[in-house]
Amino acid sequence: MSLEISDVRPATDSEWDNIWKNCDYATYFHSREWAAIWQKYSKGKINSAAMLITFSDGELALLPFSYIKILKGFIKQCISSPAGTFGGWLSLSELSENHGNLLYEYIITNYKNLMWRLNPFDPIVMRVRVSSSKWDETQVLNLDRGFDSIYKDWTKGHSSAARKAQKAGVKIKEAVSFRDWKDYYRVYEDSLKRWGPSASSSYECDLFQYMYNFSSPNIKLWLATYLDQVISGALCFYAKRHVVYWHGAALSDYFSMRPVNLLMYEIIKDACEHRYHWFDFNPSGGHEGVEKFKSSFGAKKIACPVVDRKGSVFGIVTAIYSLTRHL
Repeated sequence: MSLEISDVRPATDSEWDNIWKNCDYATYFHSREWAAIWQKYSKGKINSAAMLITFSDGELALLPFSYIKILKGFIKQCISSPAGTFGGWLSLSELSENHGNLLYEYIITNYKNLMWRLNPFDPIVMRVRVSSSKWDETQVLNLDRGFDSIYKDWTKGHSSAARKAQKAGVKIKEAVSFRDWKDYYRVYEDSLKRWGPSASSSYECDLFQYMYNFSSPNIKLWLATYLDQVISGALCFYAKRHVVYWHGAALSDYFSMRPVNLLMYEIIKDACEHRYHWFDFNPSGGHEGVEKFKSSFGAKKIACPVVDRKGSVFGIVTAIYSLTRHL
């Protein structure tokens, strides 16, 4: 009897939470929390629409998808995960390549307008016949070999910079109060001015407010302080085996004190101590300097290509809208 999809239905919140929490290759970006944060931040333009897939052999898979309302909801674009982050299916079972091929066929058949960054930690997705639109990579550390071994692979500049920051009086802490988060946002605003048009993204303070409001153990804002002033920070997200460094900023006046190097030292050390498997620096957005910075920690590149599909109606309507705006 050939394998097939026997049922598809909306996933309940508890099903989503349970599968995400216990899936070995889940990232925070697959979580219901992440979808909910972006639903609030987008003021309802992004909505979650997770589906539960049942196969004829009894195996289950979750599609933790969301969709974006475009042109006041006239068009909907499916996003496998908000903000261009890792998406794709999750499962509590060890799915086969056949399961993956069926999932892929279901996705491309039913989601004509789709943005999907493949999850590089999924053991089967890279073996599935996925037609990607854009090649991309992330940079990661395998934490299983322990922090001491990882630290030895750092360039001399990085390791000495972390020690320099400690000697200079830089201290590392986790943000606790919303004041901590606001202090970090002020650092981010300073960084945005420095980055100018080259910034990959620009977020309003509301996004960080929503993250703080969740009081989630899966969200940690790490701060570097000097004389009780926040001078740098790194926002990290945590899943079962995966830690990702999603957002960071630093005050240029304190670059010489190397706070970012000490932040990375403490965050990666903490991830090792808590027995996470992966530390993920995230894709670099085409910034060569950022990529080199991550490589100097010993991070290795792994593929995370992007599927970007637009149906014919999407193309026609958006083209007409673009033309009429200039009439």
